[in-house]
Amino acid sequence: MISSVERICRLLSILFVVVAVAAFTSAPAAAKTMADITKAKVFNIGVVPWNPDVIKDPNTGEYTGVFPDAAKFICETIKVKCVFKEFAWATFIAGLQSRQIDISIASTYSKMSRALVVNFARPIYMMGYKAVAKKGETRFNSVEDLNNSDITIGVTQGTGEHEWAQKMAPKAKLNVVKTEEANMLQIVTGKVDIAIGDSGAANRALATQSGIEATLGGRIYSKNMVAWAVNKQDLDILIFINTALNQLIANGKLLELAKKYKAPWMNDLAF
Repeated sequence: MISSVERICRLLSILFVVVAVAAFTSAPAAAKTMADITKAKVFNIGVVPWNPDVIKDPNTGEYTGVFPDAAKFICETIKVKCVFKEFAWATFIAGLQSRQIDISIASTYSKMSRALVVNFARPIYMMGYKAVAKKGETRFNSVEDLNNSDITIGVTQGTGEHEWAQKMAPKAKLNVVKTEEANMLQIVTGKVDIAIGDSGAANRALATQSGIEATLGGRIYSKNMVAWAVNKQDLDILIFINTALNQLIANGKLLELAKKYKAPWMNDLAF
């Protein structure tokens, strides 16, 4: 017959095991370091196609552009292979958190809300939001004109301008698409009354589509700094990337790439 003391000892033993297992399973994954990357000889890099920062060849699937070329230069310098993995604006953070990638080189706004879940490297350039509409459109003279239930605004999912439009025009309808290019096309096809995108995408659309024009006075709103991002725990990778970017800035390589691809932000560098 088991005594009460033995029962208590057994229960305590079981409880100890349960607590130990729970602590083990809930513990965060160990931080990844540059030593891990150089040992594996692979740098997993997240991208979101956005010309000219990240350009995807539709035939080969190869990535070029200012940021992939900069990443390739870094990989060649430390003798590892760049492995590019594509994400959307709404999913690149999940890619970092799930460790599918070691770094995201998407043209991401380094905002406080995002910095709670990822770490941003030093800023590369500044960019804001710009609105376009059909030529001859006279309804949109100020941001206040957007907050109207009769207005449909085009935005790109998971972007800063998506959040901005929700905040500035809560009464308006939002037509949300997955890419900046598709968003600008919405105004051309008449699906929306006004499209709000990052200033680079808006300027490219204005240069190629004769039937649209800048609206809201042509102003750039809510300027933000664009930066690469890493997993919140990977401080060693963050320090390395900051060092690499500082070198690319100091030796002129980053500006050289910006000029090569005619980046519209080359005069808005954050250094």
